[in-house]
Amino acid sequence: MTLNPTQFPWMRDTAVTALFDALPKDSLRFVGGCVRNALWGEPVADTDLACQLEPKAVVAALNAAGIRNIPTGIEHGTVTAVIDGQPYEVTSLRRDVETDGRRATVSYTTDWAEDAQRRDLTINALYADWDGVVFDPTGQGLDDIASRKFRFVGDAEQRVQEDYLRILRFFRFLAWYGGQEKVDAASLKACREHQAGLRKLSSERVWMEVKKLLSAPNPRRACYIMLTNGVLETILPEANNVDGLEAVVKLEAREGFNPDPLLRLMAMSPREPLQMALLTKRLKMSKTETSRLRGWADDDAQLATDMPERERLAAIYRSGKQVILDRARLRAAGETDPIQSSRWMVLADLAMGWQPPVFPISGKDLAETGVPKGPAMGKALKALEALWVRSGFSTEKPQLLAALKFMGY
Repeated sequence: MTLNPTQFPWMRDTAVTALFDALPKDSLRFVGGCVRNALWGEPVADTDLACQLEPKAVVAALNAAGIRNIPTGIEHGTVTAVIDGQPYEVTSLRRDVETDGRRATVSYTTDWAEDAQRRDLTINALYADWDGVVFDPTGQGLDDIASRKFRFVGDAEQRVQEDYLRILRFFRFLAWYGGQEKVDAASLKACREHQAGLRKLSSERVWMEVKKLLSAPNPRRACYIMLTNGVLETILPEANNVDGLEAVVKLEAREGFNPDPLLRLMAMSPREPLQMALLTKRLKMSKTETSRLRGWADDDAQLATDMPERERLAAIYRSGKQVILDRARLRAAGETDPIQSSRWMVLADLAMGWQPPVFPISGKDLAETGVPKGPAMGKALKALEALWVRSGFSTEKPQLLAALKFMGY
């Protein structure tokens, strides 16, 4: 099989051409996702390359060609070439010497077949040369591309035990590219029987894969298979409501908004503050992610579809736009009544589009009226802000300051 380079701009862009020119003829090939996605007609996000030269020789060749490079993973054979600000990973052909389920000690080889044998899935063990000729060292990759079959290279149990992250990668690829085809039994058995190894992985690696999986157009089937085989309980004991996930996916399709992995995770979880705190801490989420998830779980605003406009805006102001947006979209997704679902979306749209006003009173204003600094000033500010919110944000600064005397200040 051959990929026509003229049909795939990434095969002939200036940077890729420079890399092929910099390295010895026939020593460099495209590998993995770019080849896989090109064969499927899917978008290609990253152009990864495999090389017969060892890392030091790759660095020397790139330096000789004046190409900036960074030893991002040189201990594992990867050198990142940077051309016009764009990174390209060049990885030397490798064989595993020793593995522990998380990382591997490697040695280098010039044999493409040996390199293919240490890759995870057959569909990712495909190579293409400069002319677009596709090489399938495992003898199964092209057939599996044609049938959209997801299976590990060689012995499934061995592949999984070499790196337990491959379990999550298996389901991630199934979520992104799988249809309704029967899942490879040996690969699924290996994932099920060795899922305990996922606990050996760093939280960051697990969350990275989970987030990618939940970003797929429709990850419901993959998550359901993970649930029935115990994998979902192992990595997300607080979030395994696949029916909730399916409801949000349907809402996204109906309303036309992009897949949102955090909203989907909320749909799979109970709105329970302690569990969400444990989840965000265990997966070592970013401050932004943690704030959003815990804000949703902790919020105590009483929401209803028949709330007056003033109460809606007050809830958005107090809880925050993102919190109300998330809560309203989740309620819309969970409604069986399409009219009620649409009403929740009205609240969601209001939260997304409304720009909360700025409270017009500051501590300086209160100090000028004689309110002492400290607890008294803080209490007065809160009281005035509550008054301002209850008025629908319409009470102006002079009236608010005048109200101080009625509050005993």
